Amino acid sequence: MRNYSPQSWRSKRDFNRSYDKKMVYSLSGKKFPSLKQLRYASHVLSPIENWILRILAGFLIICIVFLGWKGYEANTVEVPKVGGQYTEGVVGTPQYVNPILFRENDVDRDISSLVYSGLMRYDNNRKIVPDLAERYELGADAKTYTFFLRKDVTWHDGTPFNADDVVFTIQKIQDTATQSPLVRSFQDVKIEKVDDYTVRFVLARPFSPFLDLTTIGILPQHVWGEVASANMALDGKNLKPIGTGPWKFKSLQKGKEGDIRSYLLERNDKYYGQKPYLKTLTFKMYPDVDSVVQALKNRNVEGISFLPRELRDKLKQDKDLKYYTFNLPQYTAVFFNQTANADLKSKAVRQALALSVDRDRIVREVLAGEGRTINGPILPGFLGYDELVKTYPFDTEKARDLLQAAGWKRGDDGIWAREDKVVVEVPAAPVDPKKKDDKKKTDTKPEKTITTQKHQLSITLVTVNQPEQAKVAQIVKEGWADMGVKVELQLVDPSRIKTDVIDTRSYDAFVYGEIIGSDPDLYPFWHSSQARKPGLNLAVYANTDADKLLEEGRQISDEGQRATRYQKFQQILAEEVPAIFLYYPTYNYVVASSIHGIGDGKEIVYPSDRFVDLGYWYAASKRVFKK
Repeated sequence: MRNYSPQSWRSKRDFNRSYDKKMVYSLSGKKFPSLKQLRYASHVLSPIENWILRILAGFLIICIVFLGWKGYEANTVEVPKVGGQYTEGVVGTPQYVNPILFRENDVDRDISSLVYSGLMRYDNNRKIVPDLAERYELGADAKTYTFFLRKDVTWHDGTPFNADDVVFTIQKIQDTATQSPLVRSFQDVKIEKVDDYTVRFVLARPFSPFLDLTTIGILPQHVWGEVASANMALDGKNLKPIGTGPWKFKSLQKGKEGDIRSYLLERNDKYYGQKPYLKTLTFKMYPDVDSVVQALKNRNVEGISFLPRELRDKLKQDKDLKYYTFNLPQYTAVFFNQTANADLKSKAVRQALALSVDRDRIVREVLAGEGRTINGPILPGFLGYDELVKTYPFDTEKARDLLQAAGWKRGDDGIWAREDKVVVEVPAAPVDPKKKDDKKKTDTKPEKTITTQKHQLSITLVTVNQPEQAKVAQIVKEGWADMGVKVELQLVDPSRIKTDVIDTRSYDAFVYGEIIGSDPDLYPFWHSSQARKPGLNLAVYANTDADKLLEEGRQISDEGQRATRYQKFQQILAEEVPAIFLYYPTYNYVVASSIHGIGDGKEIVYPSDRFVDLGYWYAASKRVFKK
């Protein structure tokens, strides 16, 4: 057998390949091969040429797929589709999922807002729009509101909704045996059924914020009609509600101690409005904020109802979370109680204290820049907001000048003090019957003399023992102390703040936040009639001119005239300084990035309004061709 070297084998292979090419070309007069001939291309091409051909073919396929996908994307859009779920962690537990019974329980308000519907509702811009009512009419007397109801609404159990349900709900609120926290709001309101789908409210006097009251949820008469008013708060239906809203009760789970651990809602397929894309919504209950943040970190939930700024660092490494910021009509202020501390009756003292608070520092250090300083109780964007109202920028030198002009002097210890003239009673000398002159004495009343008494400028500053409020109060204290005021800071447990502090007005100065609602009506917060429990006039403020403006403001329907009243009211407040207005914060909300459709920058009234666009949230999607 003849041996061939590798070189001879390659020479023979190259010779055969060249011969094959000549044969192929001799059989076809065309320069380019036909499709049938391409099947034999691998026999004709060299290994390198074959590899190049494969790479080019693969690249061509990739290009075709890429261009096809881009063309598909260009001509289609991603749209939500029904499916998926959302689980949110909340602090607390539901007690009354009943719109006429819940009080300061955020969980109750959250769930009630999804299960029940009102005659009117808030939209994304904090405007009141029709809900169960198609429309309403305001009478010429500004006291009569007629609502025309939708005819396509059914309760979650399939029973038709009508005017009887509206009348029933309002009458239950007005019944004192129900013990509804809304009873005072409807005490001077008459309601009547005009027909099955028309109701009329008649007010005792014009009340411009009335539409705000019509956003409360309506109860089903056929469910609650047989329950005595006094027993409503005890009835189990409070936790298994039947409403007309976009979500309906499915189930709840309890722990070994009987406490509710989770609460499941499902999509209402027969909802008359925007039906939710999500199929289910679950609330999981936790005892404190740290626990709920940890649950989100571990993905036991996909969102939490509120994220405190001080806990944000725990989640900052998680890239699969989205953060949303909403505008909440709430402000924080230092309220002065002039009835508890005589020094605070001096306008110069109150103005000096206002000038000694660095509000920019509070927004910077406590809110991390997520808030705005304010100069009055009406926030930007609200009817009557006055950006030209008198302000008190941080200026300790001017504050000292005011105190000095008011007769205060700074002592060696740095504390401002003043010598006041006081009347002192000196007891009369006792009568000695043995003395001849004393026998003639008939007047044994004590003698009065005028003397001076020195006292220091001292204030007890109170706030709730929560991180944000405590930090704010500490900065206020530091500002006052640096200016020369003796300050005692008291932090009160949240569970006792209402009974021990607010109801009794037990403070000289009080750092606290107030949610003012969607309407600029400030009567509940500043009218003199609200200076004591259960009113919300935390400054115990009384001014006849201010009272008159607030009374007129809530009785006038014309927005221009209302705005004028509220601007004048703010000017009085700015001059008298019954409180130091600090800031209004933003509401921070965090949700997993797998949930889409959440509107950012919403104008909300209550934290529960974060769900105002829940019907548009989605976890599943599809692509459809553009029209």
